[in-house]
Amino acid sequence: MRKKQTTTSGMDWNTMIGLTQRLKKDELFRDYLLITIGCYFGLRIGDLLSIKWSDLIGKNEFVIIEQKTKKNRRITINPNVIKALDLVSNELRLKNKFNENDYVFANRWGDKITISYINKRLKFIFKKYNVSVMNASSHTLRKTFGKRVYESDAKSERSLIYLSEIFSHSSISTTRRYIGITQEQIADMYLSL
Repeated sequence: MRKKQTTTSGMDWNTMIGLTQRLKKDELFRDYLLITIGCYFGLRIGDLLSIKWSDLIGKNEFVIIEQKTKKNRRITINPNVIKALDLVSNELRLKNKFNENDYVFANRWGDKITISYINKRLKFIFKKYNVSVMNASSHTLRKTFGKRVYESDAKSERSLIYLSEIFSHSSISTTRRYIGITQEQIADMYLSL
């Protein structure tokens, strides 16, 4: 019997920006950084959790070898991510808890946080801050990235080609399904009548 797939949605970009601002204001810095980096990088959660401070601090780009595909992926670091990294690393320095060789998302013992913890934490955050997301999980961050790329390029076929490459999907139709375009287009069709 095939396992039932659960569809996760991405956030609207403005909702994500508002959420990160509220997390920063409430000094939930790790959550703020997780959502910021997750939505700007579009990485799978396993890759996101493998990043160390030394990979990012003082840099404009970095290369990561994706765990699933074993492909090198070069990521240009958005200035908003650099600001978030600076803020959080400075907060950690003030508390004498910063080590550039540590994982960015480490638990109190310096080990990587688990994916299970991240999924529970995101569900908690979305509920606490009243962010409507279908089946919230770490995929929400990656899908938010995909949705933003697609929408900021006028929902072009070109953006789907880029996303298909970034996500290492076998086809553009897989990318369409992944970021939920098909459901949007069908809904729009009904509304256009």
